[in-house]
Amino acid sequence: MKKEELKKNTRILKGKETSRECLLEITNSSIDHRQPLKKRSKSFKCPNYFQMIPNDLMICIFGFFSASELITEIQLVCKDWRYLANSPILWKELSSANVELKWLVRCVECLAERRSKGRIYKGYLRSTEAPVILRKVNLDVTNAGFDDGVPTSLLREIGYLSEFSHPGIVKILGSEVIKKTVYTCTEQCTYNLKEFIKFYETGNCRNIPLPMIKSLSKQMFEALAYIHDKGVIHRNLKPDNILITDSGQLKITDFTLSRLASIPHYMYTPEDPKERNRSGREIRRLWYRAPELLLRSDIYGFEIDVWSVGCLIAELITKMPLFNGESEIEQLFKIFKVAGVNEDEVSTQAKSFPKWEKINFSDVLAEPNSEEFKRIISALIPAREQIFTVLRQIGAIIGASGLDLLQKCLDPNPKTRITASQALCHPFFDIEMSSPSDSLQSYISHLLSLESQISPSPKYLIMQKDINAAMRSILVDWLIDVAVHFEVNDETLHLAVNYIDRVLSVAKVERSNLQLVGVACMKIADVFHERSKEYYRQENSIEYAYITADEFTAAQVVEMEKEILKRIKFRVLAPTTLFFIKAYQAELNLDLSTYKIALFLSDLMLLSYESLKYKYSLLAAGIIYISCAFTQGFPAPQNADFFTNFPSSDFSSVIEFIKSFWLDAKTNPQISRFEAINHKHQDINPRQLWPPSTHYQNRYF
Repeated sequence: MKKEELKKNTRILKGKETSRECLLEITNSSIDHRQPLKKRSKSFKCPNYFQMIPNDLMICIFGFFSASELITEIQLVCKDWRYLANSPILWKELSSANVELKWLVRCVECLAERRSKGRIYKGYLRSTEAPVILRKVNLDVTNAGFDDGVPTSLLREIGYLSEFSHPGIVKILGSEVIKKTVYTCTEQCTYNLKEFIKFYETGNCRNIPLPMIKSLSKQMFEALAYIHDKGVIHRNLKPDNILITDSGQLKITDFTLSRLASIPHYMYTPEDPKERNRSGREIRRLWYRAPELLLRSDIYGFEIDVWSVGCLIAELITKMPLFNGESEIEQLFKIFKVAGVNEDEVSTQAKSFPKWEKINFSDVLAEPNSEEFKRIISALIPAREQIFTVLRQIGAIIGASGLDLLQKCLDPNPKTRITASQALCHPFFDIEMSSPSDSLQSYISHLLSLESQISPSPKYLIMQKDINAAMRSILVDWLIDVAVHFEVNDETLHLAVNYIDRVLSVAKVERSNLQLVGVACMKIADVFHERSKEYYRQENSIEYAYITADEFTAAQVVEMEKEILKRIKFRVLAPTTLFFIKAYQAELNLDLSTYKIALFLSDLMLLSYESLKYKYSLLAAGIIYISCAFTQGFPAPQNADFFTNFPSSDFSSVIEFIKSFWLDAKTNPQISRFEAINHKHQDINPRQLWPPSTHYQNRYF
């Protein structure tokens, strides 16, 4: 073969760095080399001189290739290269680079595929060989053929899991959105609760031992107390969403139906009355639904999760669902046979429900031959003796204290139902009685923790060459008007401004794209915090593109949304001044007039770029103080030390700043021209309000 022809047929393997090329002269004189790998003779599948190169050197050479090249090309050459291309040593180096999540996981099995959830794969991290779950969601498929951005369920799950760090919560290892596909990676466990129960049924030990029941129950309440302290309601606890490792560690997963609780509670998405027959999966979900959800209550709280845990504890013992109705009505009948009818929840006009009294769970421990037992049985006949037998089976295993805990979890009245924190102090868990944690203080502590992690930079305009503070104020004023037009909650508006400031803190934005950033942030906040309508096809991007007077298209809004989520790393659960104000108001129990002034000032501060130099918690406390000074409605004496929790100099500074900006909003044309806030709060007539005197400050300092 001529020298020139040899050069022409030489294969060149180029690395990432053009200055370091690996040149391998491979003769192509054999026809066998031109055939597919499967048809080649064994002697040519992996040339002998490759085997002479040390593996460490080959791994270094492979390091010059991209992750996609390693998976789609290099590992297909031969068995040895496949082994080296999947070396954990190689992938540990690649993991530190900007490698797409889908390449970091070696998928081995597709566990499930649904339109709403996408494809769920079982696999292993290439860098550590740790078992993981990879979820792949096609955004246009999940939304009936239209890419409207990341849907509510997925955005909430990623946002919540990104902030959770607890052994009882499944850990998220990564998430990303690439074009029309979202990938999430979470840790993998050996069993779900349903599989765990079957494992014991098929083993030598037919029943789950009491110590294991106590351990799993306690872990459920610990994980539940943790997410409730973070202000999140799970809303979908069932055996499929309770994972258990080989070591007996329980983990809660699937936060797609979860949402952030509000202070005070307002209407959430109620149980959807399906316009079709329910699937078997949807029917099984009913078995763990609290009765208030089945009765279409749209104002509920953390107590619905406690009911679900009560059902799961009973199922651990009996190995079958406690309430397994085929429809909502049948499910309610089964619940009321045990728990009794809650007159507060069930309308007096509902004649279809018999007025059952609740079964006292402690009665099931009575001696079978006693007169008391005979009286109880005769009272339950003919409708409820079967459930009484099931309760006796439960009582024989967990005893009186376990039955007491179970009855408190299955209280039909959500107002008196036990909380997760209170359940952890129950004698059933063989621990000393202690006071349950204060959920409000735990929530405030969570906000303070978030504040220290993801607050925007107070000096980001230094790097923004094309944007100034006045442009930011114009954008925020327009978003206030948008919020009023779309009738979104105040929290949604404040979250949107938080996202805007965080994006501007990490990325340079051109003036022409500032409105696009603002409207995309508003859409993200809307999808994350407003009532979910995911059951129907969503076209939010079209609506938000329309309000820009068609300056931007729906596709541009969605594209910017994905870029923003990448910039803020899907951390959409963020602290805001309003969240702190509502928490402080609940703690101090302020009167309504003071609270309305505080809400007005919290919106007013959104217009100020300079307000970013103060922490959200401090700014909220200053707003509360000035609102109290305005209405002379200071907290009760027992809460008088609230304002002294902040450094005196910082508190004085923020008070003067708020008053000064409020005065500018009245007198400075640069600020007073913003009318959207006056329109939003017209019930208190802001144009007639002036900052109060500061002499009240001496009351506490």
